Amino acid sequence: MALQRSAVRSRLAPPYKYLVVDMARFGKYILIFGLIMTLGALVGAFYFMFNHEGQIAKTLFMIVPIGFILVFFGLSTIVIFSPRSDNK
Repeated sequence: MALQRSAVRSRLAPPYKYLVVDMARFGKYILIFGLIMTLGALVGAFYFMFNHEGQIAKTLFMIVPIGFILVFFGLSTIVIFSPRSDNK
C-alpha cells in the first residue's frame, strides 16, 4: 500500500511543479504590465495637466493606483511562487 501511495505522489508532483513556475512567470508579466501602466499613466497625466486638459489628467491619475496594485500583486506572486535553492 505504501508503494502505491508513493507512485501516486510521483505522478501528481510534476504538474504542481510546473504550476509554480507558471505562477512565477505570470507574476513577472503582471509586474511588467503594472509598471508600464503606472509610468504611462503618470507621464500622460502630467503631460495633459500642463497642457490644461484637466479631465484627461484626472482620469489618468486615477489609473495610477490600479497600476501600483498590479505591481505589488506581481511582486508578491514572484516572491511566493519563485523556486528557492532549498526547494530544488
